[in-house]
Amino acid sequence: TSREDDNKTTTMKALCRKILLLSLSTSSSASAAAAHDASSLVSSGLRNLGNTCYMNAQLECAFHIPLVRDIVRNPPKGGKSQGLKALQTLFSDMEVSAARHKTASAPIGLCRSLGIPVMEQQDSQEFWKLLLPVLKVPALTDLYQGAYEDYISAVDGSARERRREEPFLDLSLEVTRPCALDALSEMFGTPELLSEAEGNGWRPEKGADKVDALKGSLLRAQGLPSLLQLHLKRFQYDWQHDSTSKLNTRFSFPAELDMTDICSGTKKWEEESAVYDLQSIVIHVGQYGSGHYYSYVRPDVRNDLWYRFDDDRVTEVSFKEVVKDAYGGKTVGEEKQKVKQSMFKRLFGGGSYGWGGSQSSAYMLQYVKRSDVKALYDS
Repeated sequence: TSREDDNKTTTMKALCRKILLLSLSTSSSASAAAAHDASSLVSSGLRNLGNTCYMNAQLECAFHIPLVRDIVRNPPKGGKSQGLKALQTLFSDMEVSAARHKTASAPIGLCRSLGIPVMEQQDSQEFWKLLLPVLKVPALTDLYQGAYEDYISAVDGSARERRREEPFLDLSLEVTRPCALDALSEMFGTPELLSEAEGNGWRPEKGADKVDALKGSLLRAQGLPSLLQLHLKRFQYDWQHDSTSKLNTRFSFPAELDMTDICSGTKKWEEESAVYDLQSIVIHVGQYGSGHYYSYVRPDVRNDLWYRFDDDRVTEVSFKEVVKDAYGGKTVGEEKQKVKQSMFKRLFGGGSYGWGGSQSSAYMLQYVKRSDVKALYDS
C-alpha cells in the first residue's frame, strides 16, 4: 500500500542518513585529541555589520557543531556555490580566531556573495531556511531535514484516505501552549474532525460526496533529523487590525527533549533515536519589525558549559541564566514578589527577567539527537 511504501521510504532515508553520518565522522576523524579540540572550540564572536545580528545568531549555532564545520569545509560532493565558498572562508577565519583567542570575525564576504543588505533587519529563522538550499550541500541539509506525514482519513469505514510525506527543516510551534512538549503533542496528537454536517467535510475524489474525516499529522522516530530546530511562533498576525505583534508569553522547553511519546508507533529499538539534547537558542529581544537577535550556545552538549554570543561580545553563562532570558514572560511566582523593587535589583539583574529584559524570549531552539552525538562532535 502507499502508506507502507511511505514508511519504507522514510525508514530508508533514516538509514542512509545514519550511514552518511558514520562515514563522515570516520573519514574525518584524525585522533581523539583532535576530536576533543573540535568540540571544545569556542567562537570569538561575529561583528555586526549594521543589522546582521539575525545572521550572526544562527551562524554561531551551526558553527559549534564540529560535523557541520567539516561538511562546510569539505562537502562530500564538492559544493561549488559562491555562498558556500564564502561560508568556508568565514568558518575558517572563525576557527583561527577561536584557536588563537583573536577578535571577532566579520561576515563581509558572506553578505556580499549572498547579496545581503547589511543595514536591513531580517528574520533569523527565514535566513537559515533560505541559506541551506543556496549552499547546495545535500549532506548539510540532511542533518537538519526531517519528515512527517499529513493525512486525511474517512471515518465511514471505507478506508479512503490521503497521505503525504512532508519534509521539514524546522517545526513551528505555537507559543500559546505553556511548553514545547505540549505544543508538539498538539501538533502531532489528536486529529481534527472534518464534519460534513458543519460544511467542512472531506471530498475523497472529484465528484464524490463530502464525508466526515479525520485530518492530522504523524511524526515517526525514523523521520527525525540529527539536528532538530524548533521555531517558536512569537510573531502573530491580527486579521482584524491588519497588524503583526510579538507574543512574549512564557514558553518553557527542556534541556533534554524526549520525543518518544510524540512519535507514532515508536518501537523499543527506536526510542534512543527520539531523545535530544538542547544545543543552542536564538533569542529575539524587542518587538516585531525591530529589535535584536543573539544566541546561547553549548559548544559540547556532553557538558553544561554555555556561552552567550551577542555579535562580538562572548560571555560564559550558566544554564539558569539561559532559561531566565529565554522562556519569556514572567518567571514562576513573580506575582508573589513585591511590585516595587530596589534600585540595586533593577540595575544589577536581580529582577524577574533575564539578560535581555522584559522583551527577550527564545525564537529558535536547536537540539542534537543524542544517538548521533559521537558522529556530530567527534569528527
